[in-house]
Amino acid sequence: MNTERLARSAALPKPPRRLPPFILFAAFLSTFYIGLIGPILPALVEQYGGNAFTIGLLFSSYSFAQFLSAPSLGAISDRYGRRVVMLVSLCSAILGFSMFAIGGALWVLFVGWMIVGVSECWIGTAFSYVADTTKPSDRTRYFAFLTAAIGSGFIIGPATSGFVSRISPVAPLYVLIALLVFAAIWGHFSMPESLLPAQRSTELPLSHLNPLTQARDILQFPQLRLLLLSYLLFWMIVILPSSSLPSLLFDRLNWTPEQISPLLVTFGIIVVLVQLVVLPVLLRGFQEIRLAIVGGLTAGFGFFLIGLFPVTGALQLLYGGMVIYSLGQPLVQTCLTGAMSKSISADILSVTIVVRLLCRTSWLIACSVWGWTTSICTILPESIPMYRLRRQLARSET
Repeated sequence: MNTERLARSAALPKPPRRLPPFILFAAFLSTFYIGLIGPILPALVEQYGGNAFTIGLLFSSYSFAQFLSAPSLGAISDRYGRRVVMLVSLCSAILGFSMFAIGGALWVLFVGWMIVGVSECWIGTAFSYVADTTKPSDRTRYFAFLTAAIGSGFIIGPATSGFVSRISPVAPLYVLIALLVFAAIWGHFSMPESLLPAQRSTELPLSHLNPLTQARDILQFPQLRLLLLSYLLFWMIVILPSSSLPSLLFDRLNWTPEQISPLLVTFGIIVVLVQLVVLPVLLRGFQEIRLAIVGGLTAGFGFFLIGLFPVTGALQLLYGGMVIYSLGQPLVQTCLTGAMSKSISADILSVTIVVRLLCRTSWLIACSVWGWTTSICTILPESIPMYRLRRQLARSET
């Protein structure tokens, strides 16, 4: 870790700037594309001979690409500023999603998805921008605004996918590409640089490009270890609603993107309401760690109910579990991020890098496991008469 730069950063005052709308829009796009792709991905993969496990591998390759690239993007951001990293990331995403939309074969989907994974750093840059321009005491409140923007992507993304996919399964991808082009142009003309020249790194050492080195350096702070471990474990399940759950519904109940979208929209609406309405009130009277614990228990119970759905086939458990999980997920994500940013005097970007590394490690493991278990879940229940009847009814209705 560049301790000299951290010392300079701590000595300099933060520039008094408001949070630009573009930063909120970039945070929104970071989940909008996940919410948009989730409902249509099973149909896209199936036309090239893929299945639920293929979707798991897609997300795993995406996470692996991010695991490798996160330190490089962070080091470049420290050296040249947040603005250049954000704009290059948006342009690279345009290329990756264009390949994803054109398709033609599974390997094209993998290449396009990995290009997005290598370059996508919108969330990390947005959180770093907040850290550059706010006081530590105000960061959790601004993090809540960012997380609300992130959660809104889970509302508009699935809704857009369900509506536009009536034209074609790939039509939502072209909507996404148009928004990315708009974001790149908007950011070029409106995004100010938040990292002052005196606060930037004077060099770009090769050690900063190694993800394991970054993790080792940040883990030298004992107050962060349990927080990061909690984040690692929690993100093992965060990927489920976007990656494996649509595949499960597509394979088990023959749901279309129009049917999958409302479930994900419900998730996004609750997350945003918790971020904008509930969390600011709770932060006035409770510590972040306590809220994170309550959120984790709530989200865990929600996933317990979701886990009963493949066995029982009861949609009430699926929707009830998603609602309960949606109440707990934003508490954990926002409060743990805020607690980590307050527990260390270092620049928040260093914490963000390691958090992203842990998230992508979790996704790398979880996506493969969820994809494999989803494939198993589509086979085992065929022996249950009640499930066979439900599936036949679902197919007859569609």
